[in-house]
Amino acid sequence: MHGRKLVTTGTAATLAILALIGGCGEATTGPTSVQPQDFAAALKLISGNQQNGSVGAPLSELLSVKVVDAGGQPVTGATVLWQVRGGGGAINPAASTSSSTGLTTVVWTLGTTLGANKAVAILQGNYVLDSAVFTATAGVGPASRFTLTSGNAQTGRVASQLAQALTINVKDQYGYAVSGKKVTWATALFSGTVTPVTTDTTDASGNASANWLLGASAGITQTATATITGLAPISFTATATPDTSRVMTLVAGNAQTAAAGATLGTSLTVSVADRFGNVIANDTVLFNDSLTAGSTVSPATVYTDAAGRASSTWTLGNRLGAQVARARVRPTVKATFNATATAQFAQVYAGNYFTCGVTVGDRAFCWGFGEDGQRGIVAAKSANAPGAGVTTTDTLAGPFPTWRQIGAGSSYVCGISIARQLYCWGRLSSATQVNMPTLKVFSGNVLSFVSVSTAETHSCVLTTDGQLGCTGSNARGQLGDGSYADQMSDYANVTTVAPNARLPWSAMAVGGSHTCAFPRFSPTDSVNTLRPWCWGANGSGQLGNRTVTIDSTIPRGVDMTGLTQVWDTTSLVAGAAHTCALDISRAAYCWGSNGYGQLGGGSTLARDSVPMAVAGGYAFAKLYAGEYHTCGITTAGAAYCWGRNTSGQLGDGTTTNQSAPVAVNSGLTWRSLALGELHSCGVASPTGQGSGTQAGAGVVYCWGDNEYGQLGIGLSGTNGAPLLSPQKVTGQP
Repeated sequence: MHGRKLVTTGTAATLAILALIGGCGEATTGPTSVQPQDFAAALKLISGNQQNGSVGAPLSELLSVKVVDAGGQPVTGATVLWQVRGGGGAINPAASTSSSTGLTTVVWTLGTTLGANKAVAILQGNYVLDSAVFTATAGVGPASRFTLTSGNAQTGRVASQLAQALTINVKDQYGYAVSGKKVTWATALFSGTVTPVTTDTTDASGNASANWLLGASAGITQTATATITGLAPISFTATATPDTSRVMTLVAGNAQTAAAGATLGTSLTVSVADRFGNVIANDTVLFNDSLTAGSTVSPATVYTDAAGRASSTWTLGNRLGAQVARARVRPTVKATFNATATAQFAQVYAGNYFTCGVTVGDRAFCWGFGEDGQRGIVAAKSANAPGAGVTTTDTLAGPFPTWRQIGAGSSYVCGISIARQLYCWGRLSSATQVNMPTLKVFSGNVLSFVSVSTAETHSCVLTTDGQLGCTGSNARGQLGDGSYADQMSDYANVTTVAPNARLPWSAMAVGGSHTCAFPRFSPTDSVNTLRPWCWGANGSGQLGNRTVTIDSTIPRGVDMTGLTQVWDTTSLVAGAAHTCALDISRAAYCWGSNGYGQLGGGSTLARDSVPMAVAGGYAFAKLYAGEYHTCGITTAGAAYCWGRNTSGQLGDGTTTNQSAPVAVNSGLTWRSLALGELHSCGVASPTGQGSGTQAGAGVVYCWGDNEYGQLGIGLSGTNGAPLLSPQKVTGQP
């Protein structure tokens, strides 16, 4: 302090002396009126020094000084000036007056610069100046700016941590970083979790960061928030893409059943998602990863739509039973569709130890013994149920011919295609075995045929213009070409049946070593054209010419001496050594071998060279002949059989041979039958149609011997013991 007045006594004493002097009325030197503040001598710093505060904010403690006189007594009314000497703040008020206690206080608002601040209080007077110095430290202010620094609007895979941490920054109103501020992190529903990188408070730079592990849901905007008390929260958003994993699920098209070769009604549909169930759009699905039975899909490659789905159409292969189509979206992510291919058969044909069926779509399937190639597929092997379709190339892709009619023999099969071409397969006598259908020609390159019939060692075919040709063994003259020379390739024309004449034919039947046929009717030659003609072996009278010893290499008319029958020319059938036909009254007649009662007349004769009436008086719509048994379907659709029954082939529930017709034990209405050597099959009408209908869907049943699976029920060998009543062939609806 400096410039002090020379006062040695207290203020009160001085005032008393002055009063006395004044009271005397004497002249004096100096002031004529003295105020209390005139005795202010010093300032004492009372409080508010060395505070810490926030930049730009008033200090929490007021600055306080006390004005005293020289004797240390409080002075009232003294003026104190306040000044900021460092830091740029402000003091309010800038001047203050001491109270009766000598005290005066002000508010110090710090400047906006961090660090040291300085203020002084100056005692104001005419003769004396004194001051007190205050210091303060300006620190960071309260959080007022809350900003997003980085990590917003990222894209990442579901359930994975985003590449960039979420970062926020906190500052006070002057832009200084606020450290140690608590940040609360949170996520919205389905938006995963957020975890602070280090702590949940801001660092020295005012920053706080967190790692965001996205939720498992793609296709939605995921949200995370950072919150500081008193300030508006900050939101982060992220786009979640599906995981790299793939899960493929069957949506539609599995476990369908349809006809072999048909296109399934319901498309194969899969959905593709990641392991969290997020759908995957525009992903590649291969529907042809695996296809069995020659089936196909279209299209084979499909891209998933916005719903993660892909569809393709499945066309079944021509193989009955289970088929598989497998779709693939990744090398190890696959889905399998299963389907069952069935066949609706319209007709059935029986060879010696195998059976063939033709579907309503005219495809052929064969089952049973196949070691000689008679199943019409690449592999020469047996099968106990319908499987691959008869094909001219392979069992998977085809082509698969369509058939009008099939002739099944011992080890040889021929068929007339829809285009009326002739194909044969298997092994005929000593000819080369052919496993798949091979086109055959007729004399003069005739390629249009009506029907074909095949037996033990030979086969005959009828052309559209009535020519009849045969091939195979001719040891008994059964080819009818006037010789005993075998034909191992093409068909030889049946020779004349009378001097200088060749009859055109309308129907024919091939037996074991003989052949019979009906000529086309001619009103000018009723004697020859109203009876059947036969040729070949006649050891049992099967030619019907009243002899049992004379074979014939050319056709001989059945001897009608004493007979009045007018024949149904469509009904001719032949067994190993017997022949049968219907007359126009629908009565059945048979001739030839009768060792098992196959002539059906109730007779025990071993043979008969004259047509014998079948017992029972039944009106038959159609006749069928096996090796040693015969069957007929009545006009009401009932089936009756007679002859050999050692394997239950008559279907009456026994193994007893019968010389007269017995009913097939089924209760079914039959449309057609087919007889092998030791088994029988038939097409039953599901709609109760009467016999004679040879088109449309039916149900095939078989009965009798099943050693090679010829019954088509999925069993063969020791498990395929003879079945004495009709059994439904597998693979049908």
